[in-house]
Amino acid sequence: MATRSPPSRTAGAPRADERLIAIRAQGEDKEPIEEFVLAKAGPIIVRMAMQWGYILRVRTRWAADEDMRDNFREKAINDFKDLGIEPDAIQRFASVKHIEVQLYDSGLKTEDGTALLLDVASEIPWEYLLSAATQKAGRFESLLVTRCLANESDVARAKPSNFLFVESAPGRIEQIYYFEDEETRLSAAVKLKENHGLTFSRTEPFAKLLGKIRDTDWKAMHVTGVDTHQAAWLIEDFYSGVKKKGEVIDKTDRLQDGMVLRGDQDRELPVRYDKLADLLLQSKKKQPGVISLNLYYSGARTARELVKRGVYAAVGFLDEIDDEFAELFFQAFYWAWCHDNQSIPDAFLDAWSAMDGDRMHGTSIVIWLGRSMLGPSDTSANGPEPVKKTRRGGR
Repeated sequence: MATRSPPSRTAGAPRADERLIAIRAQGEDKEPIEEFVLAKAGPIIVRMAMQWGYILRVRTRWAADEDMRDNFREKAINDFKDLGIEPDAIQRFASVKHIEVQLYDSGLKTEDGTALLLDVASEIPWEYLLSAATQKAGRFESLLVTRCLANESDVARAKPSNFLFVESAPGRIEQIYYFEDEETRLSAAVKLKENHGLTFSRTEPFAKLLGKIRDTDWKAMHVTGVDTHQAAWLIEDFYSGVKKKGEVIDKTDRLQDGMVLRGDQDRELPVRYDKLADLLLQSKKKQPGVISLNLYYSGARTARELVKRGVYAAVGFLDEIDDEFAELFFQAFYWAWCHDNQSIPDAFLDAWSAMDGDRMHGTSIVIWLGRSMLGPSDTSANGPEPVKKTRRGGR
């Protein structure tokens, strides 16, 4: 069976002082708080991606144990110190309501050349680490953590005048997943009706879906279905029956992030995350302002790739999430944006705050933005150039 691709264990960088990550906020009187993670921390970033990815994947084992949760808060503080961010900086971050993590598309690779440091850093659950560390440092209020990858996009402010809902349960997956409840929830949330601003693509063949995306300059999209990893868990020997499995399984038998669609000739077509971005961004003139991804393992690469290519905001999950919770989250998110006229980041925080905190503990819901909210979206002379332009179903 294919295995999920882990980041390399060792990393290096040609320039130790090059910036890889900026973590910033605004304190009292809008005083800037800003810390940088430099390229020399590459090996630590790789270690953190591996360790924290595992910790959160097994969160059901410890989420109800307050002692374990406190241990992970302490570990988060220690890991930030290893990155060069001292406890006094964490103390300052503990007093704010919004922290931004900006990742620079530097092109630096791990020492063995098998992975980009951007990919590895994207896998780290910064949202949980910052929440845990600042809570240990005394934070009391809710915290919004956003990710930024500068792309010079326009901020999506007004509620969308049109909305494309893409759902996919092809072939054998059709017997497991259905989308009626999710359709109902999001239809109400976006204040649009089918054929009156709201359009559905219900497990259509690839070419038909592509045509539907190209026909209109969509303001927002929601994509729901089964990702490449979940498909292998849902259906035994799933990839043995898929003709184009080589699209998502590399030569080392590692499974890449992506989504399963219906092909034109194949009943199940696995699509790698970058090819999925190619598909979703086929609008003639302008990219959608917002794309939400109700897919496992969509937060690290797929959502980031969409923002890298010009989308203002993309939302996804770093790993797994309860299906109903995912639907309720997106319903709350779009409701806050479309009914309450909140900004995209505020709608994201509002949706997160509406969830059951104990049951959601350790769940990494990620929002990537193409514009910095707390600092310049372009980078300084010391950094790289800015990027150019169930019920889905019960289980």
